[in-house]
Amino acid sequence: MSNSDRIGRVQEGLTPSDRISSYRGHLKMALLRCLMERDMHGLEMINRMEEITSGDWRPSPGSVYPQLQEFERKGLIRRVGTSGRPVNFTLTGKGKRTFKTLRERMNNYMVFIRWITGQ
Repeated sequence: MSNSDRIGRVQEGLTPSDRISSYRGHLKMALLRCLMERDMHGLEMINRMEEITSGDWRPSPGSVYPQLQEFERKGLIRRVGTSGRPVNFTLTGKGKRTFKTLRERMNNYMVFIRWITGQ
């Protein structure tokens, strides 16, 4: 990081940890969104989130895979394809409905964020 980048970060009042923590609370939504795009395995989802955030956030497998297991237990996703590795997942009807509900809540939240930021 260049000196001007470091100064900019200090002036913004953001540390790398601050940037990452703003993404962490949205892991569930981000995983479901990945599967709305297409069937994926866990590493593809991790890479997709890193790509979308321009490298600011790369969730760890230790947070992604337990969440995928929870989604599977709740019937939001299911395994598809062969029994080999990697395991691909797809959204179930329940998972798609859950995503749509969470997306509506997120849209309401974004109205609040735009208000806070004066946009």
